[in-house]
Amino acid sequence: MSRLKKYFLLALVIPALLLFALVACEVTPEQAESVVQTAESLSPLQVAALAATAEALPQEQADLLRQLAINAGVPTLSPTQASNVVSTVTAARATATAVGMAADEGERVNATQIPDTSPRIIYFYASSASKESMQTGIRYHLNWVTQNATRVEIFGTVMDNPEQGSWPIYNDSDDWVLWAANDNAWVESYIQVQPDRDTGSSLQNVTVNNRNIILTFRDPQFVDGDVVDVDVNGIRVIDYHITDGRSISFPVTLQGGANAVTVYAHYTGLTPPLVTEVAISNVTGGPAFQWTRGMNQGESQTFTITAP
Repeated sequence: MSRLKKYFLLALVIPALLLFALVACEVTPEQAESVVQTAESLSPLQVAALAATAEALPQEQADLLRQLAINAGVPTLSPTQASNVVSTVTAARATATAVGMAADEGERVNATQIPDTSPRIIYFYASSASKESMQTGIRYHLNWVTQNATRVEIFGTVMDNPEQGSWPIYNDSDDWVLWAANDNAWVESYIQVQPDRDTGSSLQNVTVNNRNIILTFRDPQFVDGDVVDVDVNGIRVIDYHITDGRSISFPVTLQGGANAVTVYAHYTGLTPPLVTEVAISNVTGGPAFQWTRGMNQGESQTFTITAP
């Protein structure tokens, strides 16, 4: 059973135990302290289930439960968000994926066991919300692209389109797991959503075996509207390219010998600095996949591609 599924089962059990102490009789100081201590150990997923359960209680009991969680420093959800969590719990209870079973009982196995028929997570990344969406409480979006998947979940929430899509995030959590599966296998991918940051990387010189190559660019961190320009030997070959969480490629013709390739930070998006992933085709020497250093607006970085 995956770690995510274990968390989900705990999320169902712990709220029930807490509510029993509150509903069965008048809450004593000792019971309140026990609830507070338990709340302090809750994961974000368990907090979500706790808040959702509180929505179904009489107002006085629900208010007490929320206050105990607040006193313990545990966030709660809005009524709309809690309603979404209730739907998530209902959907997850209805599927066999919520409970692990032995492989010989027909349960899916980890994708590493049957790589030829397993689902693949191609992209899983966070992108900024529009100004209009932010006004409704959306912090950002989680985006995914998969192959061979017939079911996709994010922390137990079943997505409508398992192949690709975007899901709005309202709550304060920045740690997320994407779970993808088909009839035979499952796979997971974890991300921690953070602002763009310099990782200490830098573009390095490479050698290729063909003058006709493909340059591919992607925003490998928080997708927030970064814009790059690219020159090859002083000639602009890519102008005002908005990088995305998905790779976008451009054909480039080089001259024989050394070619100076310069990546400019035209705009650093909502969370500077700008970091861009650069992939080069036909590489025979040096790293084919690279990250720029963190660049502020107007800065650039140059590396050399040597062609035959």
